Parts: sequence; C-alpha cells; structure tokens
Amino acid sequence: MHRRTSRRTDLHTLFLIFCIILSPGCFLGCGGGSGSGGGATNVANKDTNNNPPDNAWQQVMVKQISASGLLLPHVTAKPNSNDQLHIAYFTDSLNTAEDYTVNHILWDMESQSEISHESVIDVDNCNTLSLALGSDNIPIVAYQGGVVREGGSEQQSDVMVSIMQNTIWTEYTGGIGFVARNPIFTDGLAGKFVSVAVDASGDIHLCYQFFYEGIDAMNFNYPDLLYVKKDGSSPSTDGTEETVEGNVYNSNGSASEQNRVGAYASMIIDSFGNPVIFYYADLSPNSSDPDTKGLRVAYRTGGVWQAEWVETGFEVGDISCALDMSGNLSVAYYVDSLYIDSHGITHQQCLKYATKTSSTWTTTLVDESTLCGKYCSLAFDASGNPAIAYYSMQNHSGSLDLKDLELASSNGTSWSSEVVASEGDIGNYNTLWFDGNGKTYICSYSNTDQAIYLFYR
Repeated sequence: MHRRTSRRTDLHTLFLIFCIILSPGCFLGCGGGSGSGGGATNVANKDTNNNPPDNAWQQVMVKQISASGLLLPHVTAKPNSNDQLHIAYFTDSLNTAEDYTVNHILWDMESQSEISHESVIDVDNCNTLSLALGSDNIPIVAYQGGVVREGGSEQQSDVMVSIMQNTIWTEYTGGIGFVARNPIFTDGLAGKFVSVAVDASGDIHLCYQFFYEGIDAMNFNYPDLLYVKKDGSSPSTDGTEETVEGNVYNSNGSASEQNRVGAYASMIIDSFGNPVIFYYADLSPNSSDPDTKGLRVAYRTGGVWQAEWVETGFEVGDISCALDMSGNLSVAYYVDSLYIDSHGITHQQCLKYATKTSSTWTTTLVDESTLCGKYCSLAFDASGNPAIAYYSMQNHSGSLDLKDLELASSNGTSWSSEVVASEGDIGNYNTLWFDGNGKTYICSYSNTDQAIYLFYR
C-alpha cells in the first residue's frame, strides 16, 4: 500500500513538472482574471506585474445622467488647448416636467476628474445639440429653443446659442427660419440638425434645417437647409439667414421644385475661413431614382452657396467632417440603406469615408463586416492618417446584437477596425480625437449605464 501511494505521488509530481516545462506561464496565469473597476483592459495581454499593455484601452466614467425614455442625450465633446475637455449633453429637467436641460462639463484630462459642471438652460425638446469652442476656449452650445411658434407649432422653434462669458451662460438667438413670402407667419420651425463652428476671427457660424412657416405644413415634408453667421464680438446682433439649398418657389408662393435637404448637417470652416456643410439630400423625394439622393456638400464663397454630390445612391444616417493635415476636406458617413455600387455589388448599412483632392472626391468603404457606422466621428492622427470611431449594431443576419464601440484606422493604404468596448450598449454619440502626445481619446455614451465614458490609450 505504501509503495502504491508513493508511486502515485511520484507520477503526480512528474506530471506537474511536465506541465511546467510545456507551459511555463501556467502557474502565473491559469484560470484568467478580471480587470480593475475603471479600466477597459485586455486581461489576456497583461504582463506578470498586472500592468496593461501599451495598446490596451483604459476607461473612466465621466458622468451618469438622469435619462427618461424620451431623452436623447446628444453628448458632444471638444478638447481645448489646455489639456481639458468640454462636454455638452441633455438631461431631463429637474425644474420643469417634460423639459430638458442643456449641461456643460469641463473635464481635466491629466487627472481624469471633473473641474466644473453647470446647467446651461432648460428647453422643451432635445432634438439637437452642437458644441464649439471660441477664442480663449470659450464654450458655445447651439440647440433648438427660443420662442414657441404660433399657428400650430407647440414647441420652441428657433436656433439658439448659449455662450459662457466670465463663468455666466448667456443665450442669444441664432436664427428663426424667417420667410418673407408668408405675410402672417414670417418665422417657422428652425433648429433640427444644428451644427455650429467658430472661425479664426471668433465669428459664429450656424447651419440648421428649416421645416415650415407657421401653419404652412407643406414644407414640413420638404425641409430646407439654412445658414447664419453671427458676429462673435457682438452675438446679440442678428445675423442674416441664408438658404444653402432647398425648395424653389414661384412668385405666387407655390412650390416649383421640392426636395429634402439638411439632415445630419455637419459644418466645418475650411482652410480659407469659409464654411462648408455636409448633409443628406433627396432632391427628388417623390421619385425612386437613387441618383437623386445621397451625401451632399455645400460651399460658401463670395457670399454665394454652391452644392455638389459627394456620392449618391443611398440614404445617409450620420456624418462627421474634418480637414486633413493638407487642408483637404474629408468626411465619414453612415450609409443607412441598401445600395449598389458602380461594380454592381450590394452593400447595406455600412461606414464610408471620402476625401477631396483638387476637384475630385475619392470614396472608400471602411467597414461593412457588420451593420455599422452610426455615431461616426472622424479625426486624423499625428501621421495624418484618418481614423473613425463608430457604433456597430448587429451582424448582417440580425441574429446577434452587438451594440459595440469600434475604431477604424487607416495606415494610408488600407483600413482595419477593432472593438474598443462591448459591455452593454456602448458607442453612442462618439467624439474621437488625438492629443499632442499621441494618445487616442473617444468620448462615448452608454445606453445601458446611462453614462458618459472616456476611453483612451
């Protein structure tokens, strides 16, 4: 009996020695592990000191918000030159039932902590929100607010801007959707898909959809895209509203040409100081012609707007634009429909990228491995290569819901993608940027946690 027991012990010892020889890391890492509470790190790639690898994503929760089922938080972020981050977003109002509050957070990127948080203003909708930084990193938020329209509109229907000046937020009217052809109701429902940008002189540029004048509902199905420039040194002075593109009317007020333009409008100031607007357009909404809908861009030069197609054949569900290191216009966009490309290949709900050199637009399919591309955010790294943060919804069969935050990166010749976060429903309202030290940042919103997160590496 004693010899049998000893033999079993010897065999067990030999077996353990054999395991160590074949897998020297077995005793150090067998059985897995879990990351610390704030970090989105890949545990399998950690070293023996439990330090995350250089390419691991870290995460921090910035704010958990008050969110009802009707709230669209519209989280938007802008880094400033002082290693700080400005974040604007909606919450449910604590002051008035069924209203919403525009909020602003100033976040310290070095300590990963909140510097300040203010409630900017309450409005009766959360349709749209845009954020820009003026001179001296002054935050400017744009949204639909202002006066409640007469003649049937039951919500605030102006484009408004609030500017922080000496720690105090002051609200100004941006545009009202003024229409001279309606003698009774001269302003209308303005403010959907607002985008704000600030030029080098500190002047404020706004673009937005305009739906109808007062009780004239004909234009509700055929929105226009409007633009206004405000003097940054005198924001209380009204700017002149201009039609970027929209319906064409006869002298008697009837429409001679109807279209739908301005959805998901995204504006940028080009290298010459002129505003450029990307938007979804359907120039023949009563027709099934795919060549009359797609991604459109409008330029303002010499006070005149001119528009052209970037690409046609599909519906657009989101847009993000930027200038590359050479000052070329570039845009990421979510194709929110089926479409057939020039080679006869069918694509569905995918992420695309386009850039303009000289007078030519070059388009690239970035990712169609899943149904993906919503909440896209475009930025360029220190090498000048484009990258896009976006939301991956589900696989093509619909059998697997993903709801992940992904990042696509280009090396100059090809694109590759990676999952940044997959816990719950994450990847909404993304903002991507690169700092001067080569770090990558993504501000994103989790529907599961109802929280704003910051991912970085």
